[in-house]
Amino acid sequence: MGTDGVYARVHESSLRDFVDRFRDWMAASESDLAPLLPACADYDARVEKARRLRELLYEAGWGRIGWPEEAGGHGGTILHRAAMYDELFRAGWGGPTVFEHLEIVAPTLVRYADPEFTRAVLPTFLDGSESWAQGFSEPEAGSDLASLRTRAEFDGTDWIVNGAKIWTSWVKYARWCLALVRTGTPEERHRGLTMMAIDLRAPGVTARPIRQANGNDELGEVTFDGVRVPPHQIVGEVGGGWRASMYLLAHERGTLSWVRHLGFRENLKSSSKSMSENSDRQVGEAALQLLGVRSTAINLLAREASEQELGPDSAFNKLLTTRTEQTVYNALRDIDSARVAFPHDSDEDSILQQEYLFSRIVTIYGGSQQMQLMTIARHILGLGNA
Repeated sequence: MGTDGVYARVHESSLRDFVDRFRDWMAASESDLAPLLPACADYDARVEKARRLRELLYEAGWGRIGWPEEAGGHGGTILHRAAMYDELFRAGWGGPTVFEHLEIVAPTLVRYADPEFTRAVLPTFLDGSESWAQGFSEPEAGSDLASLRTRAEFDGTDWIVNGAKIWTSWVKYARWCLALVRTGTPEERHRGLTMMAIDLRAPGVTARPIRQANGNDELGEVTFDGVRVPPHQIVGEVGGGWRASMYLLAHERGTLSWVRHLGFRENLKSSSKSMSENSDRQVGEAALQLLGVRSTAINLLAREASEQELGPDSAFNKLLTTRTEQTVYNALRDIDSARVAFPHDSDEDSILQQEYLFSRIVTIYGGSQQMQLMTIARHILGLGNA
């Protein structure tokens, strides 16, 4: 089915019909699709596969579904995107790599960025030709975003940015960085922050990858030395960065869990051949937690599709997803420890080791476990508000 056909029919069908048509396209495109689905241990090669898959989906029209027409999409909702992710994982997909940020950054651009800027950059994100990094944490401002020091001053023409970011996701591969900077005084804390899109190819930007314990260059550090940012690249309002960042983090902690839990599910399934009777309890616990994440994620997807705020419920979802991720990979470690400790030359086993090691940090990134517990206590349970 061509791009025009996908575009026309997404508006007139049920989600079930949409999934059936996507499966038909996958079957008809198997020769082009199959080489792009499995992950490989080399992360650079994995990113290149992800780019090529996004290009294939975009050219066929599927990669534009779930995004508003005025921003370059084909209409539909996040439920269409979620259904496609589900089918891709069932077909053996290794995951989105750098394009996880599509579900974090792109909704924020659609909601808060200048419409013309969004129309210019979103299609290149959807087709895989350009990707985005997220610049929040700093050397002395990790979980406490309100204390960040990277500063932007307006010179009458552009914003001039100076400072540094650390633990910047996928900066090695990105063209753009959605950064949170200080435009007010330090005393204003979160009220003095602004979100902006910074071109990582601009003069004054220096990016260096950080090699992780699992061997990947997913994270990096970035310095800005007199970097010029045009006013139309402000995302939201000047001084309104905190609100935009809370919207972004609700997606990182909430709806992104749909994509992540699908990968956990497939890894658990693929390891079933190694399971013994002694594994039943651990595997059962992991499977039950996966169902819990799936249920809470579906609820958040439905709220997003109906344009409701995700709010503090995303913190609960982040906690549940974090616990589930560690439960799954702990179970896989205990089922066959050699695969995790000594993966040898097997891509599948090397990736399992990488993901097991990554699961050790999930209680920190995207807001620590303690911060999520505080959010739940205050904003869901109403504790400490008296």
